[in-house]
Amino acid sequence: MKIIGIVGRSYYNRDKQKIIQVNECIRKCFSNYDDVTFLTILPTNDCYYVDTKMGEDKLSYKDKSKLDKILDICDGFVVPGGSSWYNFDEYVIDYAIRNNKSLLCICLGFQALCSMYAKNRIRFDMTDNLGNDSHHGPEDKYIHKNNIVNDTKLRDIIGKDSILVNSVHNSYVNFEMKELVISAFSSDNVIEAVEMPGSKFVIGLEWHPEYLMDSDSIKIFDAFVNSMN
Repeated sequence: MKIIGIVGRSYYNRDKQKIIQVNECIRKCFSNYDDVTFLTILPTNDCYYVDTKMGEDKLSYKDKSKLDKILDICDGFVVPGGSSWYNFDEYVIDYAIRNNKSLLCICLGFQALCSMYAKNRIRFDMTDNLGNDSHHGPEDKYIHKNNIVNDTKLRDIIGKDSILVNSVHNSYVNFEMKELVISAFSSDNVIEAVEMPGSKFVIGLEWHPEYLMDSDSIKIFDAFVNSMN
């Protein structure tokens, strides 16, 4: 049985209670695989993440040791979309890459992955805004086309030159990266996917395949799951 660790996201619920939860579409997606189970990866330090600014959470050696106990039993990780990412997210991403475990980063997770591998990293957060609605629409609708770069793992997975995707992001990646290669661009030249050559499976996507679950989305999730063999 393969175990996927899904990074939790902090929110206030409708009763104004502080919670950390997993996106239901991501949970439902992996429930379709007979050989997969999953767990929520939660921070172990003593702070309320919903009230903490991006990058201001402090992870002690004790916190990391606690996290490692959980991360060790996972075969792969999903770092999903959301509003803010933290040192906690970056620790999970770094752990996956250091230990050659499968890693799929979506939207905010994609931005966190790219930020970690920026050639000249000068900030933690993503503040560059597209300034238009060309990349922000309904989660379950196609918004624009993505062109897939040849000779990439994503191209091997998708098996074609371009796909239609949804899009619900405002910030975007516009800097050079080290170790990561770009594997997809939107039709207006926004970076939409990256990957790490030589890894078992390290792919970041700016769009949300878990909301579409079309044939191209299923190919990506299948490849992620199969990489954990």
